[in-house]
Formats: sequence, C-alpha cells, structure tokens
Amino acid sequence: MRFYRKLSTASFLLLGTSKPCYCFTNTGITKLAARRIIPYRTISITTNNLHAIKEEETTTTSGKKDVVLKTTSDLTNSIREAWKNGETDGVLKLSKDFRIMEQFSIVDIIESTLASVPTKSSVASIMNSWIGSCCYYPSDDTDLGAEYAYDLLTAYDTMLEDFIEPDLVTLCLVYSALMQANNTDYHTLAKEEVLERARWLAKKEGGTKWRKSVVRSKRKTTQLATDVFDEDNSYGIRVLYESDDELIVSKPSGMACFHKKMTTSGKLTKSRRKRKTQKKATTEEEVDIALETALLNNAIPLSCLNAQARGIVHRLDRGTSGCMILAKTDERHAQLTTQFFLRRVEKSYDALVVASKILEEKTGEITIPVYSRPALSYYSVIQEYTGLYHLRLQTKTGRKHQVRVHCAKGLGLPVLNDFMYVDDEDAPVDESNTRFCLHASTLRVPGIPIEIESPIPNWWKEEIQQHQPMKEEEE
Repeated sequence: MRFYRKLSTASFLLLGTSKPCYCFTNTGITKLAARRIIPYRTISITTNNLHAIKEEETTTTSGKKDVVLKTTSDLTNSIREAWKNGETDGVLKLSKDFRIMEQFSIVDIIESTLASVPTKSSVASIMNSWIGSCCYYPSDDTDLGAEYAYDLLTAYDTMLEDFIEPDLVTLCLVYSALMQANNTDYHTLAKEEVLERARWLAKKEGGTKWRKSVVRSKRKTTQLATDVFDEDNSYGIRVLYESDDELIVSKPSGMACFHKKMTTSGKLTKSRRKRKTQKKATTEEEVDIALETALLNNAIPLSCLNAQARGIVHRLDRGTSGCMILAKTDERHAQLTTQFFLRRVEKSYDALVVASKILEEKTGEITIPVYSRPALSYYSVIQEYTGLYHLRLQTKTGRKHQVRVHCAKGLGLPVLNDFMYVDDEDAPVDESNTRFCLHASTLRVPGIPIEIESPIPNWWKEEIQQHQPMKEEEE
C-alpha cells in the first residue's frame, strides 16, 4: 500500500509551476493558486573544475573567466558531469557552488535530473543530494532551506511517485533541514510528519523481525550500556561514551555489526545468556553474536528507523575493530544519517600493513576507485617495522572496504591478516572469524558535537613484537 501524506490547503507547497493545480485535502478537491514565481536570474561563480557548463566572458576584479548556468540544458550537462566525477559528493558541490535551488524551479531540477542519468538508483541518489544541499543554508536562511527540502519531498509524491520513492536517507535529510529552521508550529508539524513516515517505512521494510524486536524492547526495562558492559565483559565491547540520544562503543575485531538473517549461531538463548554472564565465551557458536544483538538482549534502547539493524547508522567490517556510534532515539538517528551523508563525520583508522615493498612517500593521498566508485583517503606512516608499517589513514568518502582496498591496491601494502585483498592463491577464502589489523581509532561528529578516540587493541602488541622497529636514517 502506498503511503500518502495528509495535506491541508495551508501546508501544501506547489512546485514552482506557473499553472494552478488541484490536490485532495480533508475538505475535498481544492484548486490551488500557483506558487510565487522565483525571478529568473543567473549566478556567476568562479570556475571550479566542472565541465560541460556554458561559459561567458565577464569583467571581474580578479580578471578570471566566470562560469554561468543559464538554461536547463546547462543544468542537465552539469549534473551529468558532476555525477560522473563525484557521484553524490559531486552533485552536492554543484548545488552549493551554484545555489541551484534558488536559480531553478523544482520542476526544472527534477526534469534535468531525469534527463542526466539513466537508472532509478542514480536519480534517487541525486535527489538525495539536492535535499542534502538544503542543510547547508546559513543560519539566517535556514527557513528557505527547509522549504526547498520539503518541496522536494512533495515532488516525490507527485512527479516521481511512479518512478522512485523516498528512502530512509531522503526522509532523514528532510527532517534535518526542518530541524535547522525556526521552531514554528508549521515546522514542528512537518518534522513530526516526516519522522513518522520514516518509522512507517522501517516497519514496512523490516517485516516480522523488526516488529518482534520493537515489541520485545518495549517489554524490557531499559538499561545503560555503561552498567552492563564492564571492561571484562564476555563480548569484548567497550563503552566509550553514552547519552540519552547516542551510544559510542569500541567494537571488537571478529564481531559483526548485525546479522541480516538470524540463525541459530546468531541468537542468544536464555541458557547461553546465563553462561555468558558467568564466564567468557569459549566456543565459536557463542562468540557469533552481532553488536546489535548483544545490545538489544541486554535491554539497551536503540532507534527503530533502520529496518535491517536497529540503531546502526554506519558499519565496520567484521574483522575491523574500533569506534562505532549508534543512535538510541529516532531523532538522533535522522541527524546522524544526515551527518554521514554530507561527509561531516571525520574518521581515522590505524592499520598494520605488510611491507611487501618499500613505501617511498611517508604521507600522501590515495584516489583509486573502490569497486568503480570514486574514493579518497589520506595516509601517513606512524612507525616502520621490519616487514610492517603502522599507518594512520583518514577517509573522505565512505565506500565499502575503502581502507582495505586503498592499502592493498593503492599502496600495494595489504592489511595484516586481511586475506581478501592479497594476491595469494593459498590464502583462506572464509574470513568470517578473521581478525585483521585495522582499527577505527577516532570518530568526530561536529554537528552533535562529539569527538572520541579508541586505543588500539591489546592483541596488536603480539603482532608488533614479532617485528623490530626500524631506525630512522641519520641525515
């Protein structure tokens, strides 16, 4: 069943068209006048590496040639090129630099988006970029950004309803844009509507597993993670920070963030739960507990917006350890999802990599694509050992396996014990229980604000002790 929002005549926002339109309201079919037409104007901005944009010579104080977007054809070409070079990041930059939302109507933006890329998934991602750009408006224009974001959500229900539908990221971005606006009755009602729609979407996509999880959580008395997970807990989970809205833990290597399908090895029965509180897990079956499962079984409240895994707003590979932030409330889940989408979250990793060759540059950037998608990482050498390098890496994009691919393929130095990205036919294929030397060491979320550091695991010392530190060459 398709979800339809209840609209009133006062709250219905037209899509920048000069023609009147009709909509269903609580009082029947209503004819609505056209929305105020935004005056056509062009915005001149210094060239910023975007191609296929119509250029004009203008006289400026800097003497540089400026780039001007004037027609929908220019916009279509610009979207196509921005998506090709940077995907959602490229479209976000395009929207910010040219203030697309103010220069073109919603209708023009959507028609240009549809004409620029061929697939539904690409259109959905670009639409999310347009909505995400509404969160960049300065404090004195936040109401304008909220209006544009809500306009785009309305466009989903009108112009795009037979093509694509809003996903969780879409609704989280709209909610965050409305959060930045002045707290009027209109904005409050709009925020509640969008958040309720996100809950409905999670219920629809999550199915029986999601509903059972929510019901079980309501029956339990909630607890604080700091009271449950002490330093010697059998899960190996370390609590770094906790508030009413979010929880930050250091996930141990070898633990999955969540299980897509709950199997016998992924469930925690009463008898096993009792044993785990008395002693550390000793069998493979007992240790195969996902982070989400461990938290929920100990009555830690988690948000309900993620249909696959409650509270999860980002992931770490099973073999990777370190900082993970989880949302305890739906409101915080929407905010954190927005922060990750807009690349405002700063993450750094420590890695022990096999010195299969000499690394000439001790600092630098890695730009090779990850599974054909643009990716960017920065690295620096912390310590050099015989046969090993200790690296610190910062990721500017969030691709799956980005650090592992950039170390192995970009630098030619695979992460220690990571057998997926080594050129060795005898390497084990099943890495379900592998612990590799990759650790999410710091996590910074300026929009909350939060800044957390997690020390490297103790078991790394055993790996390091097998190698001698290299002495620095004297000049």
